[in-house]
Amino acid sequence: MNGEWKIPDDIRHGPTFSTLAAAPTNWGMAACRVDDLRALGDGEGEAIAVLDTGIEASHPEFAGRIVDARSFVPGESAADSNGHGTHVASTAAGGSRTVGVANRAKLLMGKCLSNSGSGQSDWIQSAFDWALGAGATCITISIGGPGFLEGMEPWFQRAAERGVLVTVAMGNERGQGGVVQIDSSAILVASVTSTGVYSPFSNPGATPEVIDSTAPGSDIIGAWPGGRYNSISGTSMATPFVGGTNALLQSARVKLGLPRLTTEQVKRLYRTRNLDAGTPGPDRDYGPGLLDCGAFARAFTPNPVVQ
Repeated sequence: MNGEWKIPDDIRHGPTFSTLAAAPTNWGMAACRVDDLRALGDGEGEAIAVLDTGIEASHPEFAGRIVDARSFVPGESAADSNGHGTHVASTAAGGSRTVGVANRAKLLMGKCLSNSGSGQSDWIQSAFDWALGAGATCITISIGGPGFLEGMEPWFQRAAERGVLVTVAMGNERGQGGVVQIDSSAILVASVTSTGVYSPFSNPGATPEVIDSTAPGSDIIGAWPGGRYNSISGTSMATPFVGGTNALLQSARVKLGLPRLTTEQVKRLYRTRNLDAGTPGPDRDYGPGLLDCGAFARAFTPNPVVQ
């Protein structure tokens, strides 16, 4: 399938911060009770592939974390002068506990969007193939555009068949009437604010079953080029929260001597353990509700819910 896709229309907030200490506290970690799940599995042994605008490999958040970084954008290196990919990667697996969810996971960085934030479908599909071949256990994708989910669905199905968990952003076009129609085999993620309500930009699903989880996506602190930090809002920011959580779940399972989860099992876990929001039960704005790593941690003890 030919076409051009891009970064969803994220809402960026400034200014940037020279150090993490100078930045506001990342509210999402406490809201999702990430530490509860990290106590069982911190992402060790997992490899998260981030398909985006590249990465600033020298940023302190990524010290010792990057297994490989490849560019699939003609004429551009894997370095990130856009900032989007660096921010997303830091949320998935940054080294600081207030920035990265899966602190011990490794990173595979596939640059498939240019420094201007757009990418051809064949660049993205080539990066996806590379990630599968390079040993990714989880893939996080914050890319959107007309036909993106439909165009990538065969790739998502292949990943699920191989036991690789793929998380994808719902997109930020709610204000323009955006609605996601496809019930994907990937794990689709919507965004909420610090008050727990859906972010005003976050696309709803055509049915309550489309969204698999909502996660913190408004005013999220993450790494930024120049060794700095920035606060950005978008479903792009919510997606690596769930991607990192998937790595924590798999890491905890392995440490407890349990089988790895399939994509369908993860979706089922979100349906039964997320914190309900909006109208009672699953709905078009929140899907099954808000990401709750504390509930996931309790699912492991004394007897795991998902066998």
